[in-house]
Amino acid sequence: MTQTTESAPFKRGDYLVDEATRQTVPPEPGWVGRVQQVLGGPPLRYVLVTPTGYAWRARPEHVRAGTAEERADYDAAAERRRRELRELGRRLAGSRRA
Repeated sequence: MTQTTESAPFKRGDYLVDEATRQTVPPEPGWVGRVQQVLGGPPLRYVLVTPTGYAWRARPEHVRAGTAEERADYDAAAERRRRELRELGRRLAGSRRA
């Protein structure tokens, strides 16, 4: 039986935590990503992306919805990244004028 993306419990833009990326030594929480794409199956997969733009595939049985704190941390990290990139763009544009 083929799974469709419509039957997936999470949709594009949702915040998910991939528990398969959690480490015990050294202690590291599961990665938080936003759903960029739902790949139909079988097996169904989510394409998640970090605030820095790293994308990976996660299995539905390994993910859970992000908590409010995890979503806020993700959004803050994404905003910091955007600010850094804007500043870099300004500095590079300024160096071309010199």
